[in-house]
Amino acid sequence: MATSTESETGTAGKPGSSGASDRSRLASVGTGAAEAYRTARERTATAYEEARAGALTAGRRTIEGIEANPVAAVVGGLALGAIAAALLPKTRREEELLGDVGRRLNETARDAARTATERGREQILDLGLNREGVRRKLDEFTDRAIGAVKARGGTKTPDSEKSKTKAK
Repeated sequence: MATSTESETGTAGKPGSSGASDRSRLASVGTGAAEAYRTARERTATAYEEARAGALTAGRRTIEGIEANPVAAVVGGLALGAIAAALLPKTRREEELLGDVGRRLNETARDAARTATERGREQILDLGLNREGVRRKLDEFTDRAIGAVKARGGTKTPDSEKSKTKAK
């Protein structure tokens, strides 16, 4: 229990401290806590809106990518499915029901992949698409593109500027 001296001096024998200064400190702490809460709430709301906008943008880009190249989307989906299937363990029931069929399918798929790889290599070689062949094709494409720009005459190219300087 507080004595009359403790009531007059403030708190338990600390001369000079008063209930008013304690209330002032408490109000200051309360104000600081409220401001910290307000700031955290604003930052959280901003982060949420940015994440939401990013997710919407990613969704739109995904849809546009699928619409632009649906074959790649199907191939990608099949690849993800194959990876998931490879990572999941087989059950005893699957082994009982599909044991021989699964092994034959696996062998057939490996043979098909090997054959496709060999055919692809052959076609690349037939097209002359080795490193040097690709470089040549890109050079030809670039030359044609520059020629088309020059033919339009509306756009200046570094080569056209050089030729004008030489002509003077």
